[in-house]
Amino acid sequence: AYDSVMTNSRFDDDWVKLTGLIKPADIRRLRTHGPINGLSIVQSPLLTAKIAREFLALESVTRLWLWCDVTRTAMQSVVSTPGLKVLDVLDIKPPGYLGNFARATTLEEFRANLYLTEMDLLEIANCKSLRELGAQSSAISSRSINALLELPNLQSIDLEGSSFDDDMAERIGASQGITSLDIGATRITRRGLQHICKMTQLQSLDLWATDLEEEDLDALQRLTNLEYLSVGNHVGSTNFKAASLLPRLAAIGSLKRVWLDGVRLNAKQRSQLEARYSSVRITNEPAK
Repeated sequence: AYDSVMTNSRFDDDWVKLTGLIKPADIRRLRTHGPINGLSIVQSPLLTAKIAREFLALESVTRLWLWCDVTRTAMQSVVSTPGLKVLDVLDIKPPGYLGNFARATTLEEFRANLYLTEMDLLEIANCKSLRELGAQSSAISSRSINALLELPNLQSIDLEGSSFDDDMAERIGASQGITSLDIGATRITRRGLQHICKMTQLQSLDLWATDLEEEDLDALQRLTNLEYLSVGNHVGSTNFKAASLLPRLAAIGSLKRVWLDGVRLNAKQRSQLEARYSSVRITNEPAK
């Protein structure tokens, strides 16, 4: 069964939501909606190729959230959905292989964290319209980094928890198009950060849960367009001290928004941050 139009809390737009066991007929009935701004499938068993083929007959779907398991074979139809611009997938599973990304000529944002292989990423690199990629914990490699950086419109890439390292940082540091980079919980070190800081167009950078030292952050002063920065680590796992960290942040003249994780601050330091930046997020602050 499916619910008709609903409001999704992330977007103030109308969405269609399908919940539970989904059959091909449920997707076919969506044709009566005409163009669909947003479609989400939640709490559903595996989305198979048989079900996914029904997406091809829909008039258009702008945003598609698949909060369910999806086979790689099914993804070949999913990415071919007419009019698709934003695609979020919870879990991509065997059997099959990713395909048809070259035909996804309207797709601008794709997020499929946790399960993307090197071959998956190489296929995704065929999507020339892609602007934003979420590939947390993916099997990123120098080969797939090179392929993704050939995309003419790619501006944002999230590689948190992946095997991203200093050699890959050297390659991505040559990019003039990436403006948002998330490499938290990766193998980045001071050497890699030096390469990242060549990306003077960078506006957003996440360095959470890395082995970087405070003094390594001095290199960020070279990022003259950097507006957002996330640093720190799990509670009790960071050596960052507010007294020395805050002046380093203040030296990044363009910075507007910060996220500090696991860093202890007193009331005065917190007030200083809130006075300086338009957005301050402090999480997992150690107990006094």
